[in-house]
Amino acid sequence: MKDQPSEQPDFLDRFAAVRETGTAADGLVKVEVDGTSDLVGLVIDPRAMRLSSDELAAAIRAAFGQARFAAQERATDAIPAALQQDSPELDAMLREIRADAQTSMNEILVVANELSMRLDRLMRPSS
Repeated sequence: MKDQPSEQPDFLDRFAAVRETGTAADGLVKVEVDGTSDLVGLVIDPRAMRLSSDELAAAIRAAFGQARFAAQERATDAIPAALQQDSPELDAMLREIRADAQTSMNEILVVANELSMRLDRLMRPSS
């Protein structure tokens, strides 16, 4: 006999379904993350390309931090009380999620920095 699908979504599905957005640079940079802190959306307004590469990178980090904090707060509500107790397995999983999110963010920042430097070179007046 097969298990019947649950009427309610699994808590992991609810956790992953959480979406939060962070903004920076007066709304020119928007980052969306899910409940696992995975980056699921990034919007960089073309006007943000006027920022220096350092300013753009800082804006992306700030927006990501806002979104991640809000998502983690909401995702905590999706965790059943029994699982909110300290557990080495859960702690390890959360450390892995944080490390994955940081790796993804670092990769995005490298690409954004490269794009910004290319745009800076393209916008320089030719001699």
